[in-house]
Formats: sequence, structure tokens, C-alpha cells
Amino acid sequence: MKIAVCGTSCVGKSTYIENFCKKWSSFSSPSTSYREVIRQNNLNHSSNGNEESQKTILNCLVDQAIEFSKKENIILDRCVLDNMVYTSWLYLNDKVSEKFLEETRTLVRETLKLYDIIFFIPLTKVSPVKMTESELRDNDPVYREEIDNIFKSFLQSYHKSDGKIFPSEDCPAVIEIFGSPEERIKMTELYLNENGSPYGEQESLIKGIF
Repeated sequence: MKIAVCGTSCVGKSTYIENFCKKWSSFSSPSTSYREVIRQNNLNHSSNGNEESQKTILNCLVDQAIEFSKKENIILDRCVLDNMVYTSWLYLNDKVSEKFLEETRTLVRETLKLYDIIFFIPLTKVSPVKMTESELRDNDPVYREEIDNIFKSFLQSYHKSDGKIFPSEDCPAVIEIFGSPEERIKMTELYLNENGSPYGEQESLIKGIF
């Protein structure tokens, strides 16, 4: 199982992954991420990103997806979908070209096939996460909300199966989870069994009730 957790900044992705790995101990999360690439290359990022930085980050995320595509039970903090969201924001704000956006879309669409499930954590007023300062995080509330809105528009594209962002075939499941840290794990239990595998067609959480 290859799982990725997506969402705008400061929605509790890291806490969710930590709690997830406690609940499903067969899963692990990589000790390194795209953040090291940003630091090592002193890249602009978030609202200050550009084509060079977004391409470097995307390549890192693609390499990560390929590397862990052959390993079992991995949960990742962000994936190529996040890169597409942030690149879309940069495009809407005239910071990257349409050509670059389309090149990103093509690579992202193909790479998404390597994931089994993407859990999306939306920005909500219920159980808000306290924002913390970080050199790799843009805490501007307007920017965070705009990024969240792009994520949600992509989720609509997923449900429509329009093929604009997500592949028409071999598409990962995209599942929205929210609430307190405990509630998020409870919601996840609706989709994964005690072994961390998706419920099959013959399985049901309410089996035996009816």
C-alpha cells in the first residue's frame, strides 16, 4: 500500500501520519522528504516559488513515488498532487507559464498512478490546527485558504472523473478526512481494515447488522 497525505499548510498532516503509523504499525514514513531538497538547493517555495523550484520539487516527489512503488506499506507526507496545486496557484498569479503548468499536469497525471490512496485533509473551522513558524511554511491565512480551495477544486475533478488532473485509468482513491486527530483516525478506519488494507468488495463494517 502506497498512501500519500495532502493538504494546505498547518492542517495536521504530520500529526495524522504519526497517529496513522501508531494505529497501523506495518506502515512507515520516509525520514527524508522534498524539504531537504528545498534546503539543500536554497529553493524559493510556496508563494515565492518559480518554475525552477517547482520542477526540482516535482522531480523529487516523482523519484520518491517511483522508489517506494516497489515497497510495502508506505505513507508519504505530500505527493505530486501537492506540487500540481502549488504550481496552479503560481500560474493563477502569473508566476509560471501555461506551458510549464501543462508539462506539470502531464507528469503529475502519470505519476498519480503509483499511489493507492491519497488522503486529503481540508482546511476547516472544526478542530483547527495551531500554526507554527517554519522557514519552509507560508502561514499567510489568505494564501493557505487559496491553496485549500485549489485542492477542493481538484477533488471535484476527481469525483467527476473528467481526466483533467487524475488519470482515467489506474487512478488512486482520493479520500477526504477531517475533524480532531482522533476523529481522523476513526474516519480512516472506515476505509482500511485492521491490517491497513482497503476493505474488499465482500467486506463491510456493518456486516452482520442487517
